[in-house]
Amino acid sequence: MSKTKENSQRKEVISMKILMLTWEYPPRVVGGISRVVYDLSKTLIKDGHQVTVVTYKEGDAPDFEDDKGVKIYRVGNYMINPNNFIDWVMQLNFNLVAKANEIIAKEGKFDVIHAHDWLVAYAAKTLKNSYNIPIVATIHATEAGRNSGIHDETQRYINDTEWMLTYEASEVIVNSNYMKNELQRLFGLPYEKINVIPNGVNMKLFNGIERDYNFRRKYAMDNEKIILFMGRLVYEKGIQHLISAMPKILNGYNDTKLVICRKRRNDR
Repeated sequence: MSKTKENSQRKEVISMKILMLTWEYPPRVVGGISRVVYDLSKTLIKDGHQVTVVTYKEGDAPDFEDDKGVKIYRVGNYMINPNNFIDWVMQLNFNLVAKANEIIAKEGKFDVIHAHDWLVAYAAKTLKNSYNIPIVATIHATEAGRNSGIHDETQRYINDTEWMLTYEASEVIVNSNYMKNELQRLFGLPYEKINVIPNGVNMKLFNGIERDYNFRRKYAMDNEKIILFMGRLVYEKGIQHLISAMPKILNGYNDTKLVICRKRRNDR
């Protein structure tokens, strides 16, 4: 295919106005959602779409910025102390809706709302019903997966909110076949409604990085190979498969060490 024809086909791609709703976005990084939404927004801009992110404001981050085409609006929460984390999230959703209403009044309706996890579910549902905008929901993790089941009323509330978001969404995105099966099992979603899109890795980010041997020697000798696992120690992350595979790996590479690194658990 000639470059002229290829460029012509690219121009035929329909540009969409996309509203991203997320409770974290750089410089606020709580977990993996922040990084995923950041990279996804940048990629969508390169593909010719218009992306607006509405998120929570933390610290000295600006209320608005235009980051190479990605418009980012940050909102605070109410100046009152909520009773608990659930109330804090609900208060945030009210402010996300208010900001989205303000943007729509100035710039017109969005083509799609992309909601990231249960923390923005109520804002997404409200905007969907108010403006007749379809929702695409990405479920990054489930409450049942985080806690190896549902054990109290708070967890049940979050689990039910996750169900509501997937019910309201036209399409649901997960990053693995395991998560697809998990959502189907937990929420009874139609299998064809759940789309598996694995998280990508930008290898260019690792160009020019020199190996820190002093740090590495804390875990292995220079001639030894290291397999590094980073993630929560829960079934859905698959650490059990890596541990089960270690005897076979050691049979072929007896100079290998497995290093497991996990983030200290926070509230959510």
